[in-house]
Amino acid sequence: MEKSINKKVINTLSLGHFITDAYSGFLNPIMPFIAAKIGITMAVATVLISISNLTSSLSQPFFGFIADKWKRRFFIFWGMVMASVFLSFLGASNNIYMLIICLVLGYMGVSFFHPQATSIVSNYSKCTANSKDMSIFIAMGTFGFALGPAVSSGITQIWGLEKLPFVCIIGVIFAFVILKNIPKINIPESNKVQVSILIAIKKIFENKPVAILVAASIVKSFVVSSFSIILPFYWKSVGYSVSNIGIILFAFLISGAFGVISSPLLEKRVGIKNVFYLSLITVTPLGIIFYFCAGKGILGLLSFILIGYVSFLAVPVNMSLAQRLMPEFKSMISGFIGGFSWGVIGLILPFISLLAEKIGIMYILLLMTFVPLIFSYFIKYLPNENIE
Repeated sequence: MEKSINKKVINTLSLGHFITDAYSGFLNPIMPFIAAKIGITMAVATVLISISNLTSSLSQPFFGFIADKWKRRFFIFWGMVMASVFLSFLGASNNIYMLIICLVLGYMGVSFFHPQATSIVSNYSKCTANSKDMSIFIAMGTFGFALGPAVSSGITQIWGLEKLPFVCIIGVIFAFVILKNIPKINIPESNKVQVSILIAIKKIFENKPVAILVAASIVKSFVVSSFSIILPFYWKSVGYSVSNIGIILFAFLISGAFGVISSPLLEKRVGIKNVFYLSLITVTPLGIIFYFCAGKGILGLLSFILIGYVSFLAVPVNMSLAQRLMPEFKSMISGFIGGFSWGVIGLILPFISLLAEKIGIMYILLLMTFVPLIFSYFIKYLPNENIE
């Protein structure tokens, strides 16, 4: 019976992760068209995306801290409701103020969901540290994030931006499924985090390997965000339709989902460090190929898709290793790796977009692909063996 309950909870949360991250993937392919609709530039649009990312992503460690103290369904339920409603209503935004409200509250819902859900999956998983359950949970989110652009662009192409709000119904219904399938969790007082949030943050970043793992997640987010947020503006400028942009982004992100799935198997064969090296170093040659071959045939498209694969390749290894190094702060570390890293990139992206407008989108993206190569130097400081 216990095994059946565990499986039910993990499967429900994995599907919830898929749905929530699908909504979070709505924005990128349709943002150029929303910007044109309400009359804002690429730079302003990128600033708005950054504000929403900062609001949600930088708050994830805080919600992770709460999850380490109290494992509750509250944030998962309302996270799904907020994400599904407000991110669906992006298409109905008629002015910049409504757009900001939908962005901030929608991505805040995404921020509510992730640390709590990750914590509960970890609590119910009875597998080893290299948990198949956690890999599936993360992969389902990545699949959802990959599907989101295809859904939002497809609906926009066929029925228009104004019809996108109807999609919120799926997320709201599934939020109640989560309440039905996930029991209330009672955590012994001795297992709860006893320190303040500031001391917890200090302890996390004083741990050198964990700090490197957080930085690695920032670098990964840097590549994925740069390609998935800025490139749609380039594609629109050269005449791509909204559906074409959505399909290309779908291929990029679905490739990343397969990278997540293959990560644990690759770790067993080549070891933790080599997974990181492969994920970081290969971005640069693939970026060079994409720069010279974009729009010139299958090689350009293939290199772009492979950038998605290798960028996500180390995600489960990154998360599981960090949580094993500091198990007392599992949810908070999830907030730093799964959320905070995207928020940091949100601070940088407006400056990148301004540079892209000055010197060219493709050229700035080429420069971005050298960042993982440079960062790979620090991987040597990670542990050589698995931490059980």
